[in-house]
Amino acid sequence: MNVHSQIKFTRTSCARRWMFAVTVALLVAGAYVGDRPAFAATSAPAQPRDTDRRNRQYQHAEALYLSGRLKEAAAAFEELSRAYPNDARIWLKYGNTLTKQGSYDNAAAAFQNAAALDATLGNAVLNLALVRLAQAQAALDMAMARLAANSPEHMQAEALQREIKVLVGAPQPGTSPH
Repeated sequence: MNVHSQIKFTRTSCARRWMFAVTVALLVAGAYVGDRPAFAATSAPAQPRDTDRRNRQYQHAEALYLSGRLKEAAAAFEELSRAYPNDARIWLKYGNTLTKQGSYDNAAAAFQNAAALDATLGNAVLNLALVRLAQAQAALDMAMARLAANSPEHMQAEALQREIKVLVGAPQPGTSPH
């Protein structure tokens, strides 16, 4: 082997060793892009894990709701709504929980979010209407407490209360439920 061939062989050998070392270093270091490995940027296994995690958290929050632990359920659904703000079913359940707690303003906002995120979610719009009726009932209770008993306004408030009870299906005094 002459000197020129030996130099060319050495350069090629060094280049191959260098490329091998870089490849190994990238594999060992994980070739990070941002805070995750570069190979993870093109693969999608992280998404199912996130979905599984979300489902577990949702099931836990729903179990709290069903067991009557409304304060804890509301906190769990609030956390979920912050972590997954585009999930309409989370907003719907959060609204249901807030409604049971009597937090009608926050429940209405949650139902509006659910309806805005999923136009096919009729329950969110129905629940929003029911919450608005509950808010109206509370306002009428307050009005009646402040109005003179025989005033026209008091009688109007009483009439509106009766109408709301009919709308929400509450039994009225003096009537038998069917």
